[in-house]
Amino acid sequence: MDLAQGARKGLVSRRQALVLLGAAAAVRGADAAEQAIMQAVSLDHVNIRVSNVARTAEFYMGLFDTPVLRNAALRAQPTSPPSEGFFLRFGDGYLAISQAFAPDRPDLDHYSIGLRDYEKTRLTARLQDNGIAVPPRSSTDVWLADLDGALMQLRQPGGWARQTATPYQGPARVGPALSPLSMSRIGLRSADVGRAGDFYGRLFGTEMTSAASGRSRAFGLGDSVLELISVPANSGSAKRGLDYIRVAVKDFSAETATRILRERGIKTDDGAAPGSLRISDPDGLSVELAAN
Repeated sequence: MDLAQGARKGLVSRRQALVLLGAAAAVRGADAAEQAIMQAVSLDHVNIRVSNVARTAEFYMGLFDTPVLRNAALRAQPTSPPSEGFFLRFGDGYLAISQAFAPDRPDLDHYSIGLRDYEKTRLTARLQDNGIAVPPRSSTDVWLADLDGALMQLRQPGGWARQTATPYQGPARVGPALSPLSMSRIGLRSADVGRAGDFYGRLFGTEMTSAASGRSRAFGLGDSVLELISVPANSGSAKRGLDYIRVAVKDFSAETATRILRERGIKTDDGAAPGSLRISDPDGLSVELAAN
């Protein structure tokens, strides 16, 4: 006899049925988390590739009051050519800025996820056992592409603490700046949100059901969120990639942030989530500013 039948026959009260149904849902959620291939605890960093590293770094340094590191010969990926790179700390994570080399255009280079109990050999075997190919890379991290080609780097949490780049003092800042707390959200475009969401569900387990819809799906990465955003299937690879990065700002106020942006000649864009502001960096990559 199921719970609904029991409730109708008076054998189980409505309150008891709700409690039991809630317990069953919790067990299903625990099972989903246990069956996930990995447990994400943080969005460690986001690496954007840009047309002019120095120009883009100056843009972000002028906007955010945060520690900055510089690497004169950064390899964004193990196989990338070396180039100047910058790192801006956003809470426990960071934004990395590297050079775009032809034929690649400015876009997301990769994003990095900190995993609980990370061990490369074990994780690689588990991915392969689930039919997910893992290209060989000469690093201690696992590199993996999603169904739309977005590249993720899987590693231990705490990437900023492992940085060996040199502290960098940028140009004198004019006026007040924003204090970043974290990269709280990253939006990736997908030609098939259904398939892409199922792929990420296998990786990370339970989906954030409150955010799921026909046009987007979302998954928790520790305190941050990965959102998949639908684009037409025939839009081509140029329309996929990064949709936006959201930066949580300390004591965020739309009025104050708008004034700071105006002082720097930065216009706000359409398409921001309620309670946030959206801007574009020098290459047109979208950044949302919000309280969380």
